[in-house]
Amino acid sequence: RWYIDTFESISPWQRSKQSALEFLENHPIGQTDPLTLTADVLIDHVRQRRLSGLSPSTVWNDLCWIRVVLDAAKTAKKLPFPVDAIDEARKYCVKHRLIARSKRRERRPTNEELQKLDEYFQVRDRHRCTVVPMRPIMWFAIYSARRESEICRLEWSDNDTRAKSGLVRDAKHPREKLGNHLRFKYTPQGWDIVHAQPKCSQYVFPYNPTTVSDAFTSACRILGIQGLRF
Repeated sequence: RWYIDTFESISPWQRSKQSALEFLENHPIGQTDPLTLTADVLIDHVRQRRLSGLSPSTVWNDLCWIRVVLDAAKTAKKLPFPVDAIDEARKYCVKHRLIARSKRRERRPTNEELQKLDEYFQVRDRHRCTVVPMRPIMWFAIYSARRESEICRLEWSDNDTRAKSGLVRDAKHPREKLGNHLRFKYTPQGWDIVHAQPKCSQYVFPYNPTTVSDAFTSACRILGIQGLRF
């Protein structure tokens, strides 16, 4: 809680990090006295989390965030937190395949899957005038290779008509997200999709990225498309 209250307002982070920190805060591991934290306690935490059905990469993140928090507190509060115990536990868990880094996704949509999704969203968008227009968003994602969160942050004022370029604000970066603005060149198809959207907001696609992701996941489930993410 100290870590969240101290740093979140200064350097806002993504929803996934906030959720992970709040989970650990309310989990029994969060009630452990950090001054007496040992590797066996962390290993038991990992085992219990894996037994609950979680993936190795998800539990890997538990140890990462615990180390981030205690490392920050050790320096700022001058307290002898045993961060070495976290490294010891992580080494053990990796050796015994209890945790692992996330695997790079290589799943691509087939032409048949894209056709199914296109037809599904075309009907869906036509009959639901208040929902996110998924058909143009899906095709814009194909032609721009942008994440859903980046698509929903594109601003009309950042578009350069002459160069046919746009700006991704706070693009994802392993260390520096805030202020990491990247200018990119639109493909002809992406540029046409953008300028087919109504200018009813400062954003080209003024929608919640979580809603976009959920709508895509729901469509894949309905259509029987497995293992494909937005």
